[in-house]
Amino acid sequence: MQAAQIGGENPLPMFRNQNRDRSVKFLNDFSAEQSNLVGYETGEIYLPHRWQDRYARELKATEITTVVLENENLQATFLPEFGGRLYSLFDKENQRELLFTNPILQFANLSILNAWFSGGIEWNIGQYGHTFGTCSPVHIAKLIDAEGSEFIRIYDYERTRNFYWAIDCHLPSGAKNLRVHVRIINDRSEMTPMYWWTNIAVRETPKARVFGSTDDVIFVDQGFAGYGTGKLPFLPTVPDVDLSFPQNFPFANEYFFQNPKSMSSPWESILYEDGQVFYERSTAGLRYKKMFCWGNHVGGRGWQEFLSDASSLNFSPYLELQAGLAPTQLHGYQMPGNSMISFTQFFGNFEKSENQQLLNAEWSAAQEKISDQIEKVVPIDLLESENLRFEKLATKTPFEILFHGSSWGALEQRRREKSGEKIPAGLLFESAKREQVEDWIELLETGTYPSRDVTEVPTSWMVQKEWISLLESSRQNWLSALHIGNYYFEVGKPESAIKEWNKSLELNSSPWALRNLAIAQRDAGNLFEALELYQEAVNKFSTELHDAFYEEYLQLLITAEKYEQLWRSYTEFILIRVPSERIDLAAAKAALQLGHFEFLEKIFTRTFAQIREGESTLVAIWFEYQAILAAQQLGVVVDDHIRTQVRQSARPPKNIDFRMIEG
Repeated sequence: MQAAQIGGENPLPMFRNQNRDRSVKFLNDFSAEQSNLVGYETGEIYLPHRWQDRYARELKATEITTVVLENENLQATFLPEFGGRLYSLFDKENQRELLFTNPILQFANLSILNAWFSGGIEWNIGQYGHTFGTCSPVHIAKLIDAEGSEFIRIYDYERTRNFYWAIDCHLPSGAKNLRVHVRIINDRSEMTPMYWWTNIAVRETPKARVFGSTDDVIFVDQGFAGYGTGKLPFLPTVPDVDLSFPQNFPFANEYFFQNPKSMSSPWESILYEDGQVFYERSTAGLRYKKMFCWGNHVGGRGWQEFLSDASSLNFSPYLELQAGLAPTQLHGYQMPGNSMISFTQFFGNFEKSENQQLLNAEWSAAQEKISDQIEKVVPIDLLESENLRFEKLATKTPFEILFHGSSWGALEQRRREKSGEKIPAGLLFESAKREQVEDWIELLETGTYPSRDVTEVPTSWMVQKEWISLLESSRQNWLSALHIGNYYFEVGKPESAIKEWNKSLELNSSPWALRNLAIAQRDAGNLFEALELYQEAVNKFSTELHDAFYEEYLQLLITAEKYEQLWRSYTEFILIRVPSERIDLAAAKAALQLGHFEFLEKIFTRTFAQIREGESTLVAIWFEYQAILAAQQLGVVVDDHIRTQVRQSARPPKNIDFRMIEG
């Protein structure tokens, strides 16, 4: 298929937000259960992963590996190179795709690690946001159940919180729905924060209508300022408008179905104009459901086109049905030590011509009829019996590995074996690639972490405490001290981190330690000291530095309002290499301040691959530039009155406007 290329990873260690919890505002009274753990452990966290932010917009014909599971009724196509995403669920009998399948593979900055693509069913685990592994390879193995039916297991070891997960996907003979059994294993003694949301992309049509197994919802207010509670189909978000029809939203929005504890098998569905119903039904563990839509707004429509190919015959607007462990995605979840979370989901479709009448019926009456129909195609007894069957199969040893993911599970298995520990049953790790783990294998086997040239990119990052203990017991070099410092900074001990990074510099001066010390100074509010450290790295290692160093350095110059220095650094940089998108965007801010308007005109004609959802950096520069031009025509100095007039009358070019609401 036509696909963009990930293009490598950002080599710099990106440290977590030390504000581990987010502040969430409530618009009305929340119950004790609904307000429990809200915002808990939802602050940004990345390590030991690296950002995947080196992609561009260009597409080329690319062979994408798939794993296909099918029976006589359905064909499910998974992408093992991309987090095990379920790309397609195809109804063979009716020759109909049940999901929104993206006709291209186009990345954008929407996941935890930046690169993300739309379509299919995504398994989001471990941390708030689109998951760490959304654009990374995972293991997929083939297994055989007691009846001789083949099924697949998607699984991996998640290094951020050090737990295991597995998704068993079943399509037994005769089944008209895909059955998925999820197992999350925390086999450590400590409690760990946890997160799970299944994101299901489905087609959005003008009159498509969403139903859930309850009308109680938590909604997001229009300005994204907080959460409120209400009952469908009418919410204060858009007063007096039936919001079970997603296209009635004039902006991107979402609401979360708050199913009661007593409900053993919650569900959600979308009804189309021809009477088709796509549904998801689960066991009680996945209690909460959600609807997200991009909204009937230029920003939301623009985002869907940006993520896909609007000219393709297969292109369609889409929305997401989702299912999670907690009341909303900004609610935390605590997983006790030595515990397991498991649940089963069914995904399927049915069609009844009389369902067309339900598009005009009162929501509660229509919801009751949809509920009865879902009970017929997925009876509670079937859901529960299949869940029990899947639980018994969950620890079965895979018959064959169909696709090898990363080597981190194999490395953790190796570490545990050396210390007399085991990994959970039913998981089989074989290391296909050793590049990222070879240094850690050497540490494990010899007690020494290898040193490398300071201009080389370290093979990987590691913040797992067991490995840090091994590093601290080993003979120190500049790179081992760097890793130890990274760990201490990540866990909120900056003084210890600075001590280790200074030790690393004493052993051998490197741009990595200089940059990390700059980050520590920046976070402490010492901009001048941080800039000096970046400048030292640039002066010593300029030609060897990765673009990511310059991206951070120039951004800090913007924060310090040192626009002349930024422009000088930029013009020197372009003499030796082609700037990255982020470097060009930083230069655009300086160009605005310094009057390099010809440069800005060129910037405004470009389509940037890595603009974040809702990001207004570039459009803000455009509005200010238009205000400057308007003031020049009037022969006056630009002021807030002119800025307001411009914002009310001018519309930015579509290629740079990624706002989700006007403003």
